[in-house]
Amino acid sequence: MKLLGAVLGVAALSALTAAACWPIHDGPLAPQLLISGLILTAGICAGLPACFTWLSHEQEHPRMLHNLPTILTTPPRRRLGHQTLILNRDGAVLLIGTAYRSGLTLPGGSAEANELPHLAARRHTETETGLVLPLRHILATDYVDARTLPEGINFVYWGGHLTPAQEDIVARHRPPATITAVHWLHPHQLADAMPPDQHRRTTHALTALTRGIHLPLLLRGTPAE
Repeated sequence: MKLLGAVLGVAALSALTAAACWPIHDGPLAPQLLISGLILTAGICAGLPACFTWLSHEQEHPRMLHNLPTILTTPPRRRLGHQTLILNRDGAVLLIGTAYRSGLTLPGGSAEANELPHLAARRHTETETGLVLPLRHILATDYVDARTLPEGINFVYWGGHLTPAQEDIVARHRPPATITAVHWLHPHQLADAMPPDQHRRTTHALTALTRGIHLPLLLRGTPAE
């Protein structure tokens, strides 16, 4: 309705300008008035696209009743980490070693700007293991305070039990040079191979899996695909 009103308003204003100029088309000020009318009409037409943009933006993002607080308009810097818990047929956990930290971790990494969370998890998992997994459910979230890195929140996704064919993909995959090792370890072996924080995170994810507790990943209220 607003868009229709804007179009009708431009047409009506243009008609009024022409009507006002016509009676004096042969008067002494006719050229000046005609030029002014044309300039006015051209200006309105030139501003029409901006009007359309404003209207569409308003429809997509309704006006707020109050100004947003600063914490929402300029939020603090935070990292979003995404890891994947993957088990083989024997219940062993897939772990990787990296060149930039000691010990083994779950496959995963940080999301880039404007990257959907499950796509970030999928991207890192595929790069490091060769597996393409849906990753639609979260087993655990873990807040990490700022120390050597900015504060962050890490999500552990359920990657599923692999089929023999998928295990073969992991065995044949050649990860980038930053991945120094790929291992399958049983839960009782994790404490000796993983950093304490990573071990605790993985243990809680395994517990949630055992209890059948997981959260669906939603994108604006809709399950991720």
